[in-house]
Amino acid sequence: MITRREFLRSASALGFLLTHPYLVYASERRLKELIHDIQGQVNYQKPSVWPVKWISIFLYGGPSELAGNLTNIDEINANSQNPYPDYLVNGSGITKNGFWANAGGNDMENLIASGDMSIYRTINRLKDDNKSHPISIAQNLRGNLDREAPGFATTLAAILAANNPFGKDINELLLPFVSLEGESQVYYLGGETLPLNLRPVFLNSNFDNPYSRKGYGILDQTTDEQLDQLAQRMAERYGLKKIKDAFAKRKELADFISNTLQNLGASLPNNPNHDPNNPDPDAPSGQLQYPDTQIGRNLQAAVSLCLENPDTVFVSISFGGWDNHSSAIPGYEARVQNLMDALRCAVKHMRWKEVEGNPYAGNVFITVFGDFGRNVNLNGSLGWDHGNNQNLYTVGGWNIPGRALGKLVGRTKRIGTPKVNRQFTTPADDSYQCEPFAIVSTAYKYFGVQNPEVITGEPPIDESNSVPNEFQP
Repeated sequence: MITRREFLRSASALGFLLTHPYLVYASERRLKELIHDIQGQVNYQKPSVWPVKWISIFLYGGPSELAGNLTNIDEINANSQNPYPDYLVNGSGITKNGFWANAGGNDMENLIASGDMSIYRTINRLKDDNKSHPISIAQNLRGNLDREAPGFATTLAAILAANNPFGKDINELLLPFVSLEGESQVYYLGGETLPLNLRPVFLNSNFDNPYSRKGYGILDQTTDEQLDQLAQRMAERYGLKKIKDAFAKRKELADFISNTLQNLGASLPNNPNHDPNNPDPDAPSGQLQYPDTQIGRNLQAAVSLCLENPDTVFVSISFGGWDNHSSAIPGYEARVQNLMDALRCAVKHMRWKEVEGNPYAGNVFITVFGDFGRNVNLNGSLGWDHGNNQNLYTVGGWNIPGRALGKLVGRTKRIGTPKVNRQFTTPADDSYQCEPFAIVSTAYKYFGVQNPEVITGEPPIDESNSVPNEFQP
């Protein structure tokens, strides 16, 4: 079995040759040998639905599972050091399927019922259950136990470099990999190299242009153009084709960001069934409005980019603040509700754009998970300490073959000694469960990898009908 590092080394070698064709050993024969080698390691088939687009939301700090799973709350409360709020214990704050109503639970009910979301309640670490932020973050953002391996976005880029399902030269792509969170371990190279165009571009929710020269005091368009012309003349004079191409790419990206991305806010869809007498809370005037929060702005930018730019296949977002060791409940409720408000708008964005004829609206899938879960005992500071079991919230991508939406998967039980801090939920004895690495395997599968377990060590999530759907309509 090939190791993940061996695969990345071969794929990265191919990427290096693709971006340095003038090297002597980058012959057509050598490229064919490398492609054959990589394809012999990873069984890749271009998916029937292309392009697939992945928005990865990582919840830094380790989110409690309880927003999506209060099914054990009576036993949890009876054994907790401190009591839970009355509205949870008496059930008035719990939805039909055991969601926390004030923490996005009503949105969860509606999104599952509409077939736009699935929730997996038993993402449970059996391998190296360390409950450490640095280790768990590193492993989960690599999709692998090897903390020195490349991030899973880098691995995905290497797979696409080796197989090129885009239908055009990789060097012609515009913003295939984008970070809306700055530097992230999900893009960690692990000592490998990638084609420049498959490395991430760092943007923010306003799509401020990182390729603009304005930050360097060059505000005049004529001067900007003269600099590009000067670079081209010098590159031609000295035969520096790579330099010339790099300046051309800089201008292409700068123009694309300024002329296209920065106008995406105006392209938000209108509710096709708008009723002015009963306005949609997310579109009171008919046009969709995301919540004016960090996660709302970032998710709006990510969805807009995926829908309007054919080349974008991966966008990463982070949402921190989940390390709730003290006074956990008020902040947790608001934070999860903010997340679900944004996801609810993302679904409307994609659904309404599909009505308008957008060809990618059903190809965009969103995953939401974090470092680990938390324990369920309310400690002396009324918070939760580090745990294991966590939820996966996954949204959209209804056109992707084999993708299962409208499902609630996994059942849990409480374990631990009463009235002490180390109390957790764990999957029930007969429940489906999987490692967090299976989330990454599932994403690789959507992109065309037939055997993703050779990279992650875990098979994809079982989305078949053999896994019980616990959702009660």
